[in-house]
Amino acid sequence: MSLKLVSLASGSKGNATLIYSEKTALLVDAGISYSRIKEGLLQFGLMPELLDGVVITHEHADHVKGLSKLCECCKVYAHPYTAREIYMRQGAIKNVVNVDNFENGFVIGDIKVEPFRIPHDAVYPLAYSFECCGERCSVATDIGVPTHGVLRNIKDSKVVLLEANHDLAMLKEGKYPPQLKARIMSDRGHLSNDATARIVQHLSGHSSVKQLILGHISENNNTEQCAYDTVKSMLDSLGDGSISLHLAHQNAIGEVFEVK
Repeated sequence: MSLKLVSLASGSKGNATLIYSEKTALLVDAGISYSRIKEGLLQFGLMPELLDGVVITHEHADHVKGLSKLCECCKVYAHPYTAREIYMRQGAIKNVVNVDNFENGFVIGDIKVEPFRIPHDAVYPLAYSFECCGERCSVATDIGVPTHGVLRNIKDSKVVLLEANHDLAMLKEGKYPPQLKARIMSDRGHLSNDATARIVQHLSGHSSVKQLILGHISENNNTEQCAYDTVKSMLDSLGDGSISLHLAHQNAIGEVFEVK
C-alpha cells in the first residue's frame, strides 16, 4: 500500500489537493469549480461521488468555491467553527460530518487525518497531515508566519505541499492597495518566499521531508521561478541534496507524489 498526493490546483484563485491510497480518496479543499474538480478527478479514475471526503482548511473562497455542489455527493470534514462560517457566507452545506474533538484527528478509510493550527486571518484555520501504513504527507498553506507548531507538524512527513505565496519586493512594489499588502505581509497573512526558505532551513537535516512542493504561489506578486529559485538557493547554501524541490500550479494538475 502507498499514499499519494497530487495538486489539482494551487494558488490565489483556487486550491484543491487529492490525497489517496489504494482504498481511500479525499480532497483537501474544494476551491475550484465543481467542473474542474470533476475533470481533475477523472484523470485518476475517480468521480466526485467516489471520494471518501473533502477536508476543509478554512472558509475563504479560494478553498471552498466548489464545495456547495461537491457536498451533494461527498462527505465534508470541517472544524465546527469553519463549518458555521461557511454557512454564514454561502448557506447550508450538506453532508458535514460531526467529528468529536476535531483537532485530535480522525480517520477516513485507511487514512489518518491530523489537523493542526496555522496563523491566518480566518475563523479557525487549519493545515493537515495524512498518514497511511506508516507513510505521512502534509498540506500546509495560508500561513502568516512560520511557527514552531507548523514545523513540528510537518517535519515527520516525507512529502509536504508548503506555501510560497509572494516575493516581498514584488508585493511591496506592486499594484495592490496598501491595506491588502499589509494583510498579506501580516502574521495572519501568507508566507513569502524568504519565509518559506527559512522553514526549509529549519527542516534541513532535522526532518523526514524528501519532497517539498511549493504551492499557493501568487500570480500577481510572485512567479514560480522566483519561488523555486529562492528556496533552492537556501537548499544549495546548506548543501542539502536530500530534499527535492517541486512546484504546484494554479492552472494545471501537478506531479503525482508517492509517499514511500
